Amino acid sequence: MRVLRSGMIAIALTGFGPATLLGVTSEPAQAQAQRLPTKFQYAVKTICTMRGEFGDGMAPGLYRTLINIHNPTEKKVEVARKFALAGTPGDPSGNFSIAPYRAFTLEPDQVVAFTCGAIAGMFCPINNVCIDFAAIDGFLVLNSAVEIDVVAVYSASPKGGEVSTLDTATVAPRALPKVIEIKRPQQATPSDKKIEAEPFKAINP
Repeated sequence: MRVLRSGMIAIALTGFGPATLLGVTSEPAQAQAQRLPTKFQYAVKTICTMRGEFGDGMAPGLYRTLINIHNPTEKKVEVARKFALAGTPGDPSGNFSIAPYRAFTLEPDQVVAFTCGAIAGMFCPINNVCIDFAAIDGFLVLNSAVEIDVVAVYSASPKGGEVSTLDTATVAPRALPKVIEIKRPQQATPSDKKIEAEPFKAINP
C-alpha cells in the first residue's frame, strides 16, 4: 500500500443507508431550544464521495473522512456541531448550504467518531427537505466551552480498489467565544422532499 502524506481530504458518502454517529451518547435530553456558551471552535476539513464524484474538482476515486473527538477532561462536555458546504465563489449562501447547529454530550475521556454518513445525515431533514449528495466538500464545525481533541483521518482509493492514501490531521482550536442557539431538531418523515445535490452547486428545493 502506498501511503501519501498529503493535505486534508474529506467527503460525504450517500447510499450508506441511515447515517450514524459512532459513540455519541445523545443529543440534548430536553430536545428543546437552548443557548450553549462556548469558547473554542474547530473547523475540520471534510471530503466524501457518496453516490458520485467531484467532476473536475478532484481526481476520480473513492474518498472518506473519519473525525474523532475526545474529551480530555474529567467532566462532561457539551459540544455544538454544524456542517458548512463548499460552494462556488460569488454564489449566495442558501438555506441548505449550512446544516443547523445541534449538540451532543461527551462523557469524561470519551471518544466519538463522525463518519461521512453521519455528516450527510445532518442535512435530513432541513425545512422538511432531505439532501441526497453525489459528494460532499466542506467543514465540520465544532464549538465547545473547553479545549477538546479533534483528529481527522483521511483515506482515498481507486473505485473498487484498496486504500491507496491515508493521512491524519490534528485540528487546532481557535479562541472564538460565542453563545450558540441550539434549536429543536426536526424528525425525518416519509413526506420529506428529496433533492439530489452535486458538489459545488447551489441546492435549490
